[in-house]
Amino acid sequence: MTVSSVLEPLIKRQLFANQDAAVRELTRDYILRHIEELSKRIRQFETQHGMTFGRFDEYLRERSALLASPELDDVQRRILGQAIMQEEDDWLEWKADREILESWLGIQQEVKN
Repeated sequence: MTVSSVLEPLIKRQLFANQDAAVRELTRDYILRHIEELSKRIRQFETQHGMTFGRFDEYLRERSALLASPELDDVQRRILGQAIMQEEDDWLEWKADREILESWLGIQQEVKN
């Protein structure tokens, strides 16, 4: 299957003026869908944790420092450690989503030019 054979039905039905217009518009749409999906996931993390990523990063550092606190007994330390591990999973996914979003935004700028 070639690019021409994929685009031909769209051009034939006058959804696009030509192959260049089709590729340009489909590429922009593809990029925008990725940007929207990642933005949505980032908003979900912000809502779930009630803070921005930067604040969440600080929050995790503060909680991790608590693990060394002599005020915690073994049970409290274990419970806190498990909670932090789950939060770190979110942190890692959130961070990756932000980095991938930045990449897609960069691609979007390149395609505009």
